[in-house]
Amino acid sequence: MKRLRLFLPYVKKERKFLVLASICAVISAICKLAIPFLTGLAIDKIRGGDLDVSALLIIMGGCIVGGSVFRYLFDYLLAILSQRVVKALRDDCYKALLEVPVSYIDQHDHGDLLLRLVNDVDNVQNGLIMGAGALFEGVVQVLTTLVFMLYIHWLLGLLVIVLTPISVVVSRFISRYNAKYFKAQNADLGKISSLTLETLRNGDAVRSYSLMGKKKEEFADLNSKYRFSSFRALFAASWINPMTRLVNNTIYACVIAFGICLIVFPSSFAFTGVAFTVGMLSSFLTYSYQYMTPFNEIADASTDVFYALTSWDRIREVLEAPKDIDNGSEELVEEVNRIQGKGIVFSYDGKRNVLDGFELDIKRGQKVALVGTTGCGKTTTINLLMRFYDPQQGGFFFNGREGVSIPKKSLRSHIGMVLQETWLKHGTIKENIGYGKPGASDEEIVLAAKKAHADDFIRLMPLGYETPISSSSGLSTGQKQLLCVARIILMQPEIVFLDEATSNIDLRTEMELSSAFDELMKGKTSIVVAHRLSTIRNADTILVMDQGKVVEQGSFETLMEKNGFFAELYRAQFA
Repeated sequence: MKRLRLFLPYVKKERKFLVLASICAVISAICKLAIPFLTGLAIDKIRGGDLDVSALLIIMGGCIVGGSVFRYLFDYLLAILSQRVVKALRDDCYKALLEVPVSYIDQHDHGDLLLRLVNDVDNVQNGLIMGAGALFEGVVQVLTTLVFMLYIHWLLGLLVIVLTPISVVVSRFISRYNAKYFKAQNADLGKISSLTLETLRNGDAVRSYSLMGKKKEEFADLNSKYRFSSFRALFAASWINPMTRLVNNTIYACVIAFGICLIVFPSSFAFTGVAFTVGMLSSFLTYSYQYMTPFNEIADASTDVFYALTSWDRIREVLEAPKDIDNGSEELVEEVNRIQGKGIVFSYDGKRNVLDGFELDIKRGQKVALVGTTGCGKTTTINLLMRFYDPQQGGFFFNGREGVSIPKKSLRSHIGMVLQETWLKHGTIKENIGYGKPGASDEEIVLAAKKAHADDFIRLMPLGYETPISSSSGLSTGQKQLLCVARIILMQPEIVFLDEATSNIDLRTEMELSSAFDELMKGKTSIVVAHRLSTIRNADTILVMDQGKVVEQGSFETLMEKNGFFAELYRAQFA
């Protein structure tokens, strides 16, 4: 129950369907199990010479119809319950993934997270809800059958009760070790999903490096491991049913033998005070068989339940994942006039500092460029300014207020960012440009596209601005980048971050964009990360970074005259 403490509230919200389904299961079981008792009465009546059993047949017919109707209602209500619970669970799981820190997404395989949201939630539906429903129905049938058996002959019923734990112990003994096999199976499936997603996303790189054979080998290796783990899980689970059937058939044989003794030697069992007839033996044998059948169904359902519990544990990890910390309470209403970084120390893994004593001071309207070798901390600086991560020491200050004191939504509303990696959602070109400014007019969107020099190629598209696109559509990398640039131009933020924003655009388009960026950045604070040092000549200040620290700063001309680290980097690009 401790494992399911997060799951039970989902079921409690739909308790009306649960209660109604339970009532229908009980009525269906009573109707179904009354038939063997009525049949036994009919046999004894005929055996006694009375052939008029029409009343009993009518009652049996009513039980058959009633049992079918209430069984249908049970399945129907259980299906509604499962779908409503699964919807709520999947919604919360998706919401949790949106609320986790960026570091959580970075540290987990995206394919595995997708598997938890889709496949594992389906497993929970099939196991914990539908499987649990089958378990409940089986328990109801067992209890109802016991009532009828004890009513027919308490001693024979007691024999069945005494022998029943053997079946339960056997089932429990086999299934107790199954969870670890199902956990390994799910983990291997997650690795397959991650590799497949990675290969599909980077199909061009795989083909350009002729890695198809290697990827096939990797997939075959993972698939082989998954086959082995699946075989172990299914093999372990497959022992439950035949073993319980063997035990149940043995119990059934014992009941037949003892029942015959009750009829053939009634005087030996006179102390029971119960007359036992052929009709009642027929009813009891039917009950005995039906009493064992639910245990087989329970054994089958328990496999689904164990499998679902493993999937639930994976979902629970997401639901219990730490939320993105946002303790800010001071809204940033005014315009940002100054951005400062003081004594910032940051590490992704807690072992190596990416930023170590980083300092920054930017005034409103300045254009600042961050340059340096790969891994020096340029993009990390942007991530910290956006508060995707928070530093271990020091911090960034906006108008003298520490960034952690400002709500992230409030802080980010002042910032527009264009990254090296483009992102487009499934939708029209117009929807993608207007994504950052809901409610923008068509005229505003077209104007932003013109400033980004994207209007020309958009109008050549089949449906113009209404053309459906996505990240995997046929647009070139440069065209995707232009749409992202148009998006930020439409937003008109007062602070602009450009992280290699023009790295995937040709030189001619880059020159055209430069004028648009200059117009966009007038009166605004901008931070530009660039590898092409020739693109930052007009920056007010260039911060040269090395090993997480600012080692030089100044204008382009000043740094070139200094003939230091920056000048060396610049000359290396044109060597």
